[in-house]
Amino acid sequence: MKTAMERRTKTKCRTVVETLEDEILAGRYKSPATFPSVARIVRRFGVAHLTAVKVLDELKKMGLVRSRQGAGTFVAPTAGRSIGLIVPAWQGSDFFPALCGEVASVCQRKGRPLLFADTSRVSSAGMAKRLKAIAESFVDQRVSGVMFHPVDFCERAQKVNRAVVDVFRAAGVPVVLLDCDIVNPPDESGLDVVGIDNLSAGWRLGEHMLSRGARRILYASVFSNVSPNAQARLAGLRDAVNANRDATLFEYSMRPNADGRLGECLRKTKADAVVCSSDRVAALVTKELVTFGVRVPQDILVSGVNDLTIATMVIPALTTIHQPCADIARGAFEMLERRREEPEAPAMRVFLPAPLIVRESTSRNHSVELVHDKRKGGER
Repeated sequence: MKTAMERRTKTKCRTVVETLEDEILAGRYKSPATFPSVARIVRRFGVAHLTAVKVLDELKKMGLVRSRQGAGTFVAPTAGRSIGLIVPAWQGSDFFPALCGEVASVCQRKGRPLLFADTSRVSSAGMAKRLKAIAESFVDQRVSGVMFHPVDFCERAQKVNRAVVDVFRAAGVPVVLLDCDIVNPPDESGLDVVGIDNLSAGWRLGEHMLSRGARRILYASVFSNVSPNAQARLAGLRDAVNANRDATLFEYSMRPNADGRLGECLRKTKADAVVCSSDRVAALVTKELVTFGVRVPQDILVSGVNDLTIATMVIPALTTIHQPCADIARGAFEMLERRREEPEAPAMRVFLPAPLIVRESTSRNHSVELVHDKRKGGER
């Protein structure tokens, strides 16, 4: 049982920790300004030497200060408690709203304020300037870390993404990339990434279509395959198709207000399956097919990616790759915590399980299936 003196010491320690925490978050100790030493804490707060040591230990556990042997104790560059989240194209997306909702839930459970920024209304030409301003604003607000989904549908996307990351690197703010890297595979940026194995996802979609008898497969995407994850999916799909001598892969880029283009493409290619870059694209394709009098799945098979609400609202319901948004959010948060504690640790690339969900759009059997991934040796 604790004595009255032990309880008072614990209370005093907590009071000092909370006072110094408030001062750090208020920006009183500008990094890399030296933080008060044990001796200074003893003199200022009138506490014992051991209590002052415990205060510094608590602040270190909270990620607010760091010690360097022979140099003293310093405020950590990531001394804030808030998490920054940057995603592109919130509007018109089925993936980003779900992902952002999961990130918000994780931050709320962990007691971390969330600073959110999206670029839905920013033109392609103004993207670089806007994203740099967002990054600088997050740094000024002393975020403890940032989750960033690289932009893709803009001019010089890789250069824009690198500029954003460089702002955070210069400020010592850790960055975890969501869903894909800022460079195209097989290159790697050296940053932490949490997402799914898009190469495997594309391969499994292709293998599934082939197993259903398809031999002339059309890959449909919006505009073009400019994002690293879209390129990886297409590469995986191409690998699966090329492994079958009787199969052929075609590519189709959807554009706004281009009525009839899909029908013309289907007539030329005689495609018997369409693998789409997302569920939203698959829904648009299915809608157009209805206008042509083409039946799904009797006349042509259709699949998407993401497995969000729209996948089950389409008639027939879509076969798709499941995006584990909740797991991506949790994984990214945990990776940021790890990066705060071990800033020099090697970068990690975490690929989470992403099952192939088989529904009516590729099967006359109306049951839902989880397909075994033969390539990876497990259910994905």
